[in-house]
This record gives sequence, structure tokens and C-alpha cells, in this order.
Amino acid sequence: MATFPVPGGEVFVLWHARHLALEEDGRTIHRDPDGGIHEDEEEWRIIGIYADKATAEERRAVSALLPGFRDESDCFEISPLEIDQDDWVDGYFTEYPDGRQQD
Repeated sequence: MATFPVPGGEVFVLWHARHLALEEDGRTIHRDPDGGIHEDEEEWRIIGIYADKATAEERRAVSALLPGFRDESDCFEISPLEIDQDDWVDGYFTEYPDGRQQD
């Protein structure tokens, strides 16, 4: 039987970033020199949410073999997330290429 995190506990989110932007020479940059995901024009997908980091790591290995994901197999991130806690509390706005902003 599966166990579930208790309220206020921590889960682990497995993300994948699909990069959309190409450099002038046609390359896609997946990682920055510091090893972090290159954030330019990417789509983030949640692969799953897991009760422990070990399971998230196992699912990353499986997902990295699947079509699409295997083309960007180094673009997975696992991040801890506290249950019953808001992580986005300031709202958001959209900034358009011409500099306009809308909330």
C-alpha cells in the first residue's frame, strides 16, 4: 500500500524543460556553464510528484528514455515542495516584447 505525505510534509516534483529557442548557429543550449537549466524560451512540464527524492530520481531515469524527453535528457530538475504552503504569493504580470506590462 502506498504511503502519502503528511500535511506540512515535503514532496518532490520532477520537471522537464523543453527548449524552444535556437542560437544563431542552430544549437540549442540546455545547460548554463554553472550547470543550471538554461532559461530562455522553454516549456516546463511536470512529470510527476513523489513522496521521496529516490522515487523522483528513478522516474527521471525512466522518463529520460521516452520519445521527446530522450532528446533533452539533461533537462530534468527535481525540486522539493512543501505541502500546504503557498509558494507564489505576489501575483504575476505579463511583459510583452514591446515592453508593455499587464497584470
